[in-house]
Order: sequence, then C-alpha cells, then structure tokens
Amino acid sequence: MLKLKNKFEKSVARRLRRSKLKFTYESERIPYVLACHYLTDFIIETPLGRIYLEAKGYFRREDKRKLVAVKKQHPSIDLRILFYRSDKRNIKWAEKNGIKYAISKIPPEWLKGL
Repeated sequence: MLKLKNKFEKSVARRLRRSKLKFTYESERIPYVLACHYLTDFIIETPLGRIYLEAKGYFRREDKRKLVAVKKQHPSIDLRILFYRSDKRNIKWAEKNGIKYAISKIPPEWLKGL
C-alpha cells in the first residue's frame, strides 16, 4: 500500500491503478542545481586572505541550505558565521557542516586570518 501525502495524490494513484499501467510513487531522486547568487554580509581582507562573514540573528532553513550549497560549490572560500546568540542547534549545524563560527563578537584571531 502506498503512503501518499494528500487526497489529491490518492486520487491520482487511484486513476493510475484503474488504467492498469505500471507506475511508482516517489521512487527516484533527481538532483538539480538552482542558479542563485550569494551576497555575503561582510568580506574581511586579512593578512592571510579573505574571510566571508555571515552575521546571523535568526538562522532560517533557507539560509542553512544556501550556505551549504555555497560551501560545497566554492570549497576554497573561507566562509564563517557570527551568530547573534548561542543556540545549540545552530552550533551543531555549523560544526556538522565544517563552518567556523563565533558568538556575538568577531574573535581577534579571525582578524588576523586565523
């Protein structure tokens, strides 16, 4: 038995069953890339190179998705996040995704490029 999400999908599945045609439901993942532009909050020019700094108060799901995509597609960019306040979920997310972070103040070593 298929686990469908809503009444409309159930209706479509019923019609397909009646048609006697073979079909599957949510059986293939098709990757895609959206063409977007990332506008970082700050670019810090340090003695060791550029740091792209994102200052985050409320960290939305779409922000997380965007930052992961930027990091994945531009691995040479030194992308860091400055969180407004400490939040365990955001910290865990940053650590999981290999993104350096700080809470409320830019660490002095960041200004040196470290």
